[in-house]
Amino acid sequence: MNTPTPSTPPLFEGELQAALQQLHDEVAEAMQLARQSPDLDDLSAVHAVALLKIGMAIGLVEQKHSGFAKEVENKRQRVIAALNAEQPKH
Repeated sequence: MNTPTPSTPPLFEGELQAALQQLHDEVAEAMQLARQSPDLDDLSAVHAVALLKIGMAIGLVEQKHSGFAKEVENKRQRVIAALNAEQPKH
C-alpha cells in the first residue's frame, strides 16, 4: 500500500487498513511463488490465488470509495492499449 505523506491522510484506518495490507502482502508473496514455480499447474493456481486476493482488495476499497473498481478497470484498459500499441506489427 502507499505510505501516506504527512499531508495526506490514509484512505483507511484500523482493521480495514490492516486487511488491505495483508491482502497486498499475500498477492506479492503469491507472485513471488509463481516466479519460482516450475510446474504449470502450480503456476496457474498461484496466479488464481493472486487474482482472487486482488479482487478482494478492490471489493474492500469499493465499499468505502464507490467507483474505485471502475477506475481500476479503466486504468487496466489503458495499460492493455499501451502494451498493444508498443507491439511491433507483423
